[in-house]
Amino acid sequence: MIDGKAVCERFFQCYEGFTLVGLADLFGVKHPSVIEWRTRGRVPWERLKYLSDSQAISWDWLILGITPVSSRKKAKKPKSTKPQFDRARINRRFLSLFETSSQTDTAKILSVTPNAVHEWTRVKSRVPWKRLDFAVNHFNVRWDWLLDGIEPKYRCD
Repeated sequence: MIDGKAVCERFFQCYEGFTLVGLADLFGVKHPSVIEWRTRGRVPWERLKYLSDSQAISWDWLILGITPVSSRKKAKKPKSTKPQFDRARINRRFLSLFETSSQTDTAKILSVTPNAVHEWTRVKSRVPWKRLDFAVNHFNVRWDWLLDGIEPKYRCD
């Protein structure tokens, strides 16, 4: 399972030099929002995406705290402080892990309805984070590969 508090700590560790007001300005939110992130131990995924893209931070480190074997990610300035995930690509990479299974078998493995799997194939809805986390742990794939398509696909731990 994803430890939200640990993810939050790593997020704030990356922005050590910033005040809460400075972070709020960076993300275009009011500083009580940043205080709430720290207090609750949950940072919105869009903010994590911004950090990952703008500073070339590995998703594997952000989410799991492990240093990737190789990081070919390049820092880039996101167009917005609230970048969007490419839902279609994430869904395709996720479903590629189950390509030898039928939709019904995939649904059983994931404890969802076959209709949910069908909706993910048509990109009508995004795969929930809980299911992505299951895939990362079950197939030993890297978050960097699943969310951004950065190779290698598998973890070496």
